[in-house]
Amino acid sequence: MKVVLVDDEQLAVEVLEIVLGKFQDIEIVGKYTDPELALQEITDLNADVIFLDMEMGEFHGLQLAEKLIKKLPNLDIVFVTAHAQFALEAFEVFAVDYLLKPVSSERLGKTIDELRTRRRNHKNILEENVTEKYLLAKTMGSFNLLCPNSKEIKWRTQKVKELFLYLWHHNPTPIHRSRILDDIWQDYTEDRAAALMHTTLYQLRKLLREIGFVDPVKLINEHYIINVPVKSDFHEIERIIGSTKLSAHLVENMVELYKGNFLEEEDYHWALSTQYKMKNNYLNLLEKYALQEMDNQQRIVEICLVKMLELEPYNEEFVYYLVDFYGRTNNLVKLVGVIERFKTVWVEELGIDIPDKIMGIYNEYMIRS
Repeated sequence: MKVVLVDDEQLAVEVLEIVLGKFQDIEIVGKYTDPELALQEITDLNADVIFLDMEMGEFHGLQLAEKLIKKLPNLDIVFVTAHAQFALEAFEVFAVDYLLKPVSSERLGKTIDELRTRRRNHKNILEENVTEKYLLAKTMGSFNLLCPNSKEIKWRTQKVKELFLYLWHHNPTPIHRSRILDDIWQDYTEDRAAALMHTTLYQLRKLLREIGFVDPVKLINEHYIINVPVKSDFHEIERIIGSTKLSAHLVENMVELYKGNFLEEEDYHWALSTQYKMKNNYLNLLEKYALQEMDNQQRIVEICLVKMLELEPYNEEFVYYLVDFYGRTNNLVKLVGVIERFKTVWVEELGIDIPDKIMGIYNEYMIRS
């Protein structure tokens, strides 16, 4: 397992290196006291895990973690810090663990075991099988499309990209020419829209043929259909939502894939219905699984609850579930942290009190402790 260490104190880096050296399968491939330099060089290190300090002068560990996730979605993050108050925020960026200094070998060993399990079980369902020829679409939140050689496709125009997504989204249903015009070129006159559609189709076909697909867009009785195999995070999430037998592994995969709502950053009006439906189905599944496993699968339950609140930060029921969960698991640091966070969101930003139901169960757990 290849590991990178980032802490603005040189001594802290050296101490952690010594403790990690007790584990045979750990290889330190990078050590940094400058977080910006770490961010610049991380992609060249082929790292599996980064151990990251939380407060490093002007550069906060959470900021660095968010940037790292955008660069390397499969990088595991472990925070090592003297401050407990950022624990909730740490898990919101899907940190594997949150270690308080000084870190003991025993406590670190549990983290290493978890990391080993994650690396062993981690099968990225979107990785390309070189024996097949297909495109790889990442559509949750932002959108990008990868060629069979893993290079990202560059779009000649925004409309070429939108037309591809539109046809792919409706696949395998052929879409009539008039409907495409209404949905994509609704702001133009009929003649102008038809001309733009003709040009855009030509550019899309040309692009996909250059990648290696012979007949990428078919025309059948004025209906168009995309004729290119595409694997996507969207379809994998749909598959998991429809699964009759859920496991912690499947749910965690789904959470990792759901980077944001479907095509959220593209802002296509024709995608809003699908976006809304998928989000509701996704949240319903997370809620059902979290409540079902509240006393069993504690790590994945926390991941579910945090993700639910990320998508619906003003949902009272979701806040209640998370407070109840931290109370049940006797995690007072996170219990206090979640209440303090939502005091800021509700009291300071919205000017409303935290609901009595939430404060009641919070006070009940605090009295018990």
